[in-house]
Amino acid sequence: MPDTSLHPLRLALEKFWAPVPWMLEAAVVLELALGKYVEAGIIAGLLVFNAALGLFQESRAKATLAALKSRLALNASVRRGGAWKTIPAAELVPGDVVKLSSVPWSPRMSTSPEAKSCSTNPCSPENPCPSKPAPACRPMPGAGQAG
Repeated sequence: MPDTSLHPLRLALEKFWAPVPWMLEAAVVLELALGKYVEAGIIAGLLVFNAALGLFQESRAKATLAALKSRLALNASVRRGGAWKTIPAAELVPGDVVKLSSVPWSPRMSTSPEAKSCSTNPCSPENPCPSKPAPACRPMPGAGQAG
């Protein structure tokens, strides 16, 4: 994800540019016009407090997002051609055997009846393809075809 941070002053000013702050700003102006300076000060104080609280919460959310980004795994350990390789996660394709927490896993290792139909050659005369393969176990393209 690209970094889209704005200047802190602009972030602060944006907290005053929305319908609710506009209503409070209009109330401040109206109170000042009526000569009620204490009420105008209280409303202005609440407006500033609301903006400060919004900035604080937004900064905490950004810090949390940055921490999550730093822990995001961008690479995967994959077994291709009989050898383990580390590749970018975006290059994973169906059929890859991925190492999860130092333990390799593939549907072929599962004991569920749906996954038992998955093997190196999932469809053969001895092992016909099920009419509805399990979602995690789809026949390989071209499997079961003569040739």
